[in-house]
Amino acid sequence: MIDYPLKKEDYRTLAGAVATFSGITQIDTVFYSLDEQLLKDNTVFSGLSEVQQNINFDSFKVYAIFPVTIEHRLWGFIICNSVNVSQQRIYLSRSYLENIFNQLLEPEFNITVTVWDALDSEQLSQIRYFNTFLQTSKTEGNQITTQPVKTDRNKYHNTENNLQDDDGVNQSIDAAIQYIEKNIRHTISLSTVAHEVFLSPSYLSRIFKKHLDVNFIDYINYRKIAIASEKLALSKLPINYIANQTGFQQTSYFTKIFKQRTGLTPSEYRHQNTSIQKIFTIPRTISWRDSDTIFDVSKRYFQENDIPYFSQPVNGYPYFNSINNLADSTGSRGWIYTVDCKQPTVPSSAVSTKGKSVVQWIYTAFAN
Repeated sequence: MIDYPLKKEDYRTLAGAVATFSGITQIDTVFYSLDEQLLKDNTVFSGLSEVQQNINFDSFKVYAIFPVTIEHRLWGFIICNSVNVSQQRIYLSRSYLENIFNQLLEPEFNITVTVWDALDSEQLSQIRYFNTFLQTSKTEGNQITTQPVKTDRNKYHNTENNLQDDDGVNQSIDAAIQYIEKNIRHTISLSTVAHEVFLSPSYLSRIFKKHLDVNFIDYINYRKIAIASEKLALSKLPINYIANQTGFQQTSYFTKIFKQRTGLTPSEYRHQNTSIQKIFTIPRTISWRDSDTIFDVSKRYFQENDIPYFSQPVNGYPYFNSINNLADSTGSRGWIYTVDCKQPTVPSSAVSTKGKSVVQWIYTAFAN
């Protein structure tokens, strides 16, 4: 019986076989082993750094994950891109891949490789919950010990080394924010988002507050109210329709939340903002730093989205004179900004992004 990891040349042989499988079936497939080897595109990438640089799940919009064992001991995972692939083909892929691995390894090493059925979403969720439990135990000071596993490299790996680090937390928060953005016009709950990013609701709420300094529900409501204020100012849609389009089932509740966030009812907001011509809404992302100002994140947003702008100092502070070719007009019109749906009284470069959820730049007539 062989103790993994395999030798480098063995992984190269497997990489060729996986690439051949991908070519024949037209199912993009990679293999990742627990000793940090990634087999992709007929190439072996070794070590976490190389693996992270070369595995891109953005291209795997929907994927199937098959656990792989050597003599009943977990070895790694085969990951297949299952976009436009039937369940029957995925099931057949499991058997085909198992045969490939055994044909290559069994004669030389006298081992049995088993490729198990693809994990379903509930199983993946439970795995993530278990990792969350371990992370919580570590955070709260509980001692976690495991028997080390010795490899033929004489290295020892402890479960604690695989607990979620800051990068993992940031990725989870980023995934949650992306899900919220895609579904902001629907009803969104903490439990729904937590399920989508494979976290427990309590843990997602905790890391959201800790790392963004924003309450999860407040973040969602600020985003919804920002969208609603844009619709109120730039359209004649009925208020009950706007409430429904931003995920509020009851117009009365929408009105209550809107007034809490803006200080105005939806009707009052619409009446007072008839001169608004354009709004740019900038939602918070994981890239915002506590040291950033509103001006900093706005400038980055305009640059990343190829929105032309011009700024110059006014009273010692940078000021956006023009955004998307809309500029100050003889002092009667220009750009103002809001943070979490309220207008600060100081320049944007003097306001920190810490604890903020959304920024809006509004081209409107100046108040007399």
